[in-house]
Amino acid sequence: MRRPLAAVAGAGVLAGGALAAATPVSPGPGAVVSSSRPTFSWSLPANERPQGIFVASSPDLAPEGKFVDENVVDSAQFVNDERQWSPSSPLYAGQYWWQVWSTDRSTAASFYSAPTGFTIPVSLNLFPVKTVRSTFLHLLAVRVRWTANTHALTVRARVLKGRKVVWQQTQPQINKIGFSYSTSFGWYRPRRMKQGTRLRLEVRLRAQDVRRSRVLVVRAP
Repeated sequence: MRRPLAAVAGAGVLAGGALAAATPVSPGPGAVVSSSRPTFSWSLPANERPQGIFVASSPDLAPEGKFVDENVVDSAQFVNDERQWSPSSPLYAGQYWWQVWSTDRSTAASFYSAPTGFTIPVSLNLFPVKTVRSTFLHLLAVRVRWTANTHALTVRARVLKGRKVVWQQTQPQINKIGFSYSTSFGWYRPRRMKQGTRLRLEVRLRAQDVRRSRVLVVRAP
């Protein structure tokens, strides 16, 4: 059974000279984790019981040994003798650190394990690009659809005639894990260009340093 970790976590006092604390098992130090909901597991000395877990965006610690509150991105408090836990909400791509809070079964002294770092790499999927030509409106409509595990990304579409860029547009997008998103672009053929001219449409998706792109041959509407 789990419940959200309350501020009471900071009420424990680190036992003077005590060295016991949880040992992280998974993710291990420096691990690269593909899941946005990784399973955390740990072991404890026989005289300790787990009280909670913290996941943070920085390894910085408060004086008592736990993560600085403003860096904590997820946490939980335990009421049973848990040895593993998974976040209730997915974690976005990035670098994280985790630690387990435990107490001595006899004295109730608190311990915090050393921060263990892990990384969730960017996952970016660009679906086939859809286009619709309207010769009446001289419009080329472009629909771009994707999934990603980042907070934000950018979508760029551009039309080229040979090597010359005749049109381009970039849109910033806000993204949420677990959903498929889409956006649309519209390019109007300039009067000086002949209808049916062979063109190249390039679509690029960028999230952090990861890019996905598709190239299509289209005709001027």
